[in-house]
Amino acid sequence: MPEETGHSEIGHLCPFCKEQPLEAAATLSSVRGDGLGAQFDLKTIAGCRKCVRKQIVFQSLVASLDGWTSPTAIVANPVMITYGFVRAGVVRKDEARIRRLLRAAGIDDPKDLRRPVRIAYGLAAALITSDGKVHREEVETAASIGKDLFPDFDDEEFLAVAEAKRDIPTPTDLAVLLNDVVDARTKRDVYKYLVAIAAADNEVAPEEHAMLKMVAENLGLAEPGQGIDRSA
Repeated sequence: MPEETGHSEIGHLCPFCKEQPLEAAATLSSVRGDGLGAQFDLKTIAGCRKCVRKQIVFQSLVASLDGWTSPTAIVANPVMITYGFVRAGVVRKDEARIRRLLRAAGIDDPKDLRRPVRIAYGLAAALITSDGKVHREEVETAASIGKDLFPDFDDEEFLAVAEAKRDIPTPTDLAVLLNDVVDARTKRDVYKYLVAIAAADNEVAPEEHAMLKMVAENLGLAEPGQGIDRSA
């Protein structure tokens, strides 16, 4: 099938090739065996159509080599892997979805790049809704910390972002979109905000630790001298 053509009005480049317009997105399910159980995850890939296809194939290949160590994974993995390879063949330009993703990341409007708090809303909401639910106490905790770190933090704006959870990818996926768009200071500020939320109960769980580390890497903050506590 011939490649679609047309100019994208999104205004952002693909985070993978950094050459073609950001114009397509796909969400993949994956499963990792864990003894008798299994862990299901969702990954949102956004970029140009060619890079999205490549990333879908890559993620499907990774899934085919890992995550089989449970009865549930043995049943579910072939279905998800097959879907991934099929999905790679039907990547289409979808500016409406890209705009929703950018809105969740706080970068849909160029003016918002001057308001780091908009980006903080998206990453914080992605963190506290990663289980698919909006917990009022977590929203209140994130808002309380946010008001200490960002002078223009607004409770209602943040709640609106959190309640749009179906449009919010994981923090690690949002970080990929943000890496080449926002400045280093904003990256550090919003990352420290995520660390403060995760540590609000005085304990950072291993899965939170792993997520924060990947967010830092996807934001380009994992290099020495960036002022980021890599242990958190």
